[in-house]
Amino acid sequence: MTVSSAPRSTKSERTREAVLVAAEALFSDQGFDATPLSAIGERAGIQGTAILYHFATKRVLYEAVLDRMFTPLLADVNRDLTGDGTLPERLGAMTSTLVRFAAQNPAAARLVLRESFSGRTEAGDIAGLASQRGWSRFAEALSRETEVDFDPLVVWNIIVGAICFYFGAGTDVGGISYDLYDPQRVAEFEARMIHLTHTQCGFEPGVNQ
Repeated sequence: MTVSSAPRSTKSERTREAVLVAAEALFSDQGFDATPLSAIGERAGIQGTAILYHFATKRVLYEAVLDRMFTPLLADVNRDLTGDGTLPERLGAMTSTLVRFAAQNPAAARLVLRESFSGRTEAGDIAGLASQRGWSRFAEALSRETEVDFDPLVVWNIIVGAICFYFGAGTDVGGISYDLYDPQRVAEFEARMIHLTHTQCGFEPGVNQ
């Protein structure tokens, strides 16, 4: 009997993944400008200059980090928005997906928040383009709806901004003393965010859901 197995990754693929993991952690903790390739290489267990074999520049590496981090999320958001159910139900599902992603990926909110407010144009522009991909999916899905009485861009920015701020800076500037990632706290925050989404979209609980 022949036993099939998944293809084994090559050494180059494993090295590339190690670089991405290391870069994600350092970019989210220190920022784009303050993170040298040498530090990423040291964390990944290779020479910093060897990173250029896999990623031509630090900018290319940063873009790859964001792509690796957010592409699966955007697919989930698109699934929520185009699935079955009423519009309020689908928007609630999308909000749940965003909250749970941020809770399960602490580096994501820190990374986006850091570069969005850093004033550094290069990384900020890259992060902005990544955010625009999400906004575009949101706007495209809503364009198929017959009755949308709210500004999609405003709603998207409020929801994503609130989630990023809560998980990315909550304990530092929000006066939060509890564990943000405690499952009960996450569930409570998720419920509040769904309520905020519905409020921003003009949905009244129990009336148009």
